[in-house]
Amino acid sequence: MRATLTELNAEWTELVATSTRPVADWVSRCPQLRPAADLDGLLDVIRADPDAAMGALLGLGRDGDQLAWRVVLQAMLGTVVLLCRRRPDRFDEAVSELWLAIADYPLHRRPRSIPANLSWTVRRWFAEPSALEPAPGTPEPDATAEDTLRAARRLKLIDAQTHRTLWLVYVAGLTSARAADELGTTPELVRYRCSRTLRRLAGYAELLSA
Repeated sequence: MRATLTELNAEWTELVATSTRPVADWVSRCPQLRPAADLDGLLDVIRADPDAAMGALLGLGRDGDQLAWRVVLQAMLGTVVLLCRRRPDRFDEAVSELWLAIADYPLHRRPRSIPANLSWTVRRWFAEPSALEPAPGTPEPDATAEDTLRAARRLKLIDAQTHRTLWLVYVAGLTSARAADELGTTPELVRYRCSRTLRRLAGYAELLSA
């Protein structure tokens, strides 16, 4: 967890240094973001009026400016840290799940209590067992992660690239950074693919265990 958190905070520092122009553009389009002058200033605005500021940022992200979503992620990062304090090994996945929750947030239906709704989405995911882990109380023998991935590939629920990605993380036990090196991609994409695929496979749990 510490390494990923350090990377995210270092990235944030770099983004803040070049954020004056984009933030000025956002403020001109979204009065809810005043009086922020840079990304750190937006965090202050969020603390003062979370729903108005986050709603504006979610809308900007939906319009194609994903840096706005990164601000929301940074504002919620402390929540993920607290959630993972007893399971630091799940921090990378939790961050990916938060990003998905931000990208998919139904702003038109839930314009209020945005931080609480995002937090609830991640907490609900955190409480659910992984599609690649046996359910509590399942008698032995049980399918391993490798068995589940093999079945998913056979049933054409995942493609070869996704199979290899999840195999490296859940069978070989590589970190997302090391898996990314093997695959020639980024740790962020590895985490995204793992999180997205596990959510999808969870809907086929009975079929995969047959």
